[in-house]
Amino acid sequence: MIIDVHNHYWGGKDFLKRLLNGMDEAGVDKVCLSGLGIDGMPGNEAVEEAFKEHPDRIIGFGVIFPGRSPFEKVDDLYSREFKGLKMIVPTKGYDHEDFMPYYQKAEDYSMPILFHTGVIMSFKEDKDLGTSSSYMRPAYLDKIARVFPKLKIIAAHMGDPWFLEAYRVAQYCPNMWLDVSGAAIFIKALNIRKYLWIRITPDKLLWGSDAPPEKYLQLLITWRTLIREIGISEDDSEKIFGKTAAQILGIEC
Repeated sequence: MIIDVHNHYWGGKDFLKRLLNGMDEAGVDKVCLSGLGIDGMPGNEAVEEAFKEHPDRIIGFGVIFPGRSPFEKVDDLYSREFKGLKMIVPTKGYDHEDFMPYYQKAEDYSMPILFHTGVIMSFKEDKDLGTSSSYMRPAYLDKIARVFPKLKIIAAHMGDPWFLEAYRVAQYCPNMWLDVSGAAIFIKALNIRKYLWIRITPDKLLWGSDAPPEKYLQLLITWRTLIREIGISEDDSEKIFGKTAAQILGIEC
């Protein structure tokens, strides 16, 4: 089973059709989909329609903006059958005490959280949002993982460019994983090779695309090739491309 743990409802004409066609072409079985609802992108409502229309292929991750979204938003998303949460653009560091109720609710509901970590792209709303990449460093997930040991945490993009920081936190937190999604694929692969078996192991890595569906096949072939060239075994490769994600999401392979 191949699971994309990180993608977005990009929108555009016939997006769902394009998404499913791209998944089929690349052999992707399931996708964790979120809608940011900023910069012209559709939001949670579009994602909800998508996973209710295609429950066997699409797993809904509801977006939370820590410090802006009310705590009750987690209850609302759970009641609407979202399986996980996507957190992004917080008003303070992710581990601020003010944000603990989000994580307590997510742990209570067994909803994994995909955190954006690392430097983030620019949005039209950056000024109003007060966007700061420094609030999204992977080290901020350390406290969260320790305070909420049953909460399943995924650090998106391996914390790019703070790779080693992300590896070290994940190394000590059994409930934290890293996805390899996004740009700079070769930089990510070089860092995995550099620290493999020293600071990072394959069972901590998850495959994600964070790209339009037309790029699925290219991304999957590229990552499969790089993972093999790095020297990761076929068994460990299966963990990266879906087996570990299935365990996190409670899916039977």
